[in-house]
Parts: sequence; C-alpha cells; structure tokens
Amino acid sequence: MDYLWIIAAVLAALCQALRYGSLKELNKHFPVLLTSYARVVFGLPILLAHAGGMLFANGAPIPPLTVKFWVLTALVASGQFLGTMLMVRLFQIGNFAVGTMLAKADAVMTAIIGTLLFSEVISGGGWIAILVTVAGVMVVSLGRLPTGSLREGNASLAGLVLGPATRIGLLIAVVNAICFLLLREAILTVKSSGGAALDAALAGAAMSLISSVSLGAWLLATDRQGLMRLGRFLPLCCFAGLASGLGTLFWFLGTALTNASYVAAVAQVQIVFAFAISRYWFRETVRPIELAGIAVILAGVLLFRAV
Repeated sequence: MDYLWIIAAVLAALCQALRYGSLKELNKHFPVLLTSYARVVFGLPILLAHAGGMLFANGAPIPPLTVKFWVLTALVASGQFLGTMLMVRLFQIGNFAVGTMLAKADAVMTAIIGTLLFSEVISGGGWIAILVTVAGVMVVSLGRLPTGSLREGNASLAGLVLGPATRIGLLIAVVNAICFLLLREAILTVKSSGGAALDAALAGAAMSLISSVSLGAWLLATDRQGLMRLGRFLPLCCFAGLASGLGTLFWFLGTALTNASYVAAVAQVQIVFAFAISRYWFRETVRPIELAGIAVILAGVLLFRAV
C-alpha cells in the first residue's frame, strides 16, 4: 500500500494531539517530570506488546541491534522527553491550541537541519515557505499580547516576538526535527526480515524502554512519593499512555516507510485536532490575530511541501 505512511502520519497526529491534551490535564496535579514519565511508562506496554506481536506474526527472530541503533534510539528518547517537558512548560505559559501551533514549525526545521546535516535539498520556493512560516509565528506571538498593552507601554514588540512562548515553541520545533531525522536513521539500521513495519515496532519499543528505565530510576531516587501518587489518577495516566504509545507506533511506522520531512508535513493535520481539543475539552478561545498567524504558518508549511 503506497500511501500507508500518510494514514500512519494522520493517526500519529491525532494521537499526539490527544496526548498533549491529557498531559495538560495531568500537569494540573503533577510537576513536569512526573507528567512526562506517566505518558512514557503507561505507553510502554502497548509498544512492547506490539513489537512482540509483530515478531510472532512474522515468525522472525529479533535482529541484531547495533551500537549505532542504541545510541540513536537513546538520543531520540532523550530528545522526545525534552520536547515533552518543553511542551508542558508551554502549556503553563499560554493557550493550548496556539502553544501547539508554535511548535509546528518542525516540518520546516526538519528540512533545514536535514539539508545541513543529512544532504537534503531545499529549493528557492522552500526558503520562501520558511520565511512565511516564521512570519506566522511572529503574528501568533503578537496575538498573545494583552489588548492595549503595547499602547500602555507594558510590553515591547521586540519583547513579544522574542518572548518565552516563542522561544520555547521554536526550541520544541528544533528538538522535534532532530528527533525525526535521528529516528529514521535508527530505523534504517535495523533491517529485520519482517520489513519496515517490524523495524519501526522494534525501534519504538526500544526507545520507550530506554525512557522508562532511565527516567524511572531518577524519579525513584528523587520523588518516590510522587510516583506513588500517579496511581490516584490511573484512568488519566492510562489514557495518556495509550495516546502516547499509539502515537509513537504510527509515527515510527510512517517514518520507516518514507522521508522524515514528509511525515512531519502530513502530521500538520494535528493543528485541526488541537483546535477541536482546545475548544471542546479545555473550552479555550483563540483571538482572530492568532487565527491569522496560524493560517500564515499553515500557508508556509503548505508552500514548503508544494515546492
């Protein structure tokens, strides 16, 4: 099925939007580290079961996993954890939907970093798309300013554009882009007899296992009481884990089947899901100028994919 990666990318975007929504809810009760750990450890059983099921269905042995695979997978795990922490922090600063939008420059960032470090080529039209996307981020940032505060001298335009929400959003985009590219490199090193789907399943399980063990050990030593409190919110933790596990599964599958930048571009449909969650779950509103900025960001992403 030639376009399986498109279906996988759309499903990954839906799961990621649901994951962010559940993480925002969890963050009302737990600090960032515990919120991030909940989605990792409760998603691990799904990924392990999927990888085991794929091995059984294919009748394939576990392929030899090289040092390069483990290093790349560990880097992706660390990067995803950092990205989740930054996103949770972004939730604390501003609107859920708009905060998610600020991080959606990752498709463009993937192309830039891929060009510099992974020999991808960007045309002149691609660079135009990058400038349009950056302009959209600036417009969204302008929309965060309280009405009349510039006139009253409470904030400068430069301070807004370079403010913490913008910086965190763009940092998330850079971290995500690096993870996308390293993830594809890790999957390509597996080369199991079960094909790309099994390669992706093994990489997803390995990454989640690394995250669960390393972060779990740290929290066990520093916040054992906090770990115990997760049981009080078991349904929400399970939902976050389910969304995270399925999102990882679909994202890894899409990345195994095609270029990382293609998956990142199609996954921009997460914007639609984020707006739905923002309106019907969190009852949040978005200003017209923020909508305009988001539209510009989308236009930039679409221009980039069209070139």
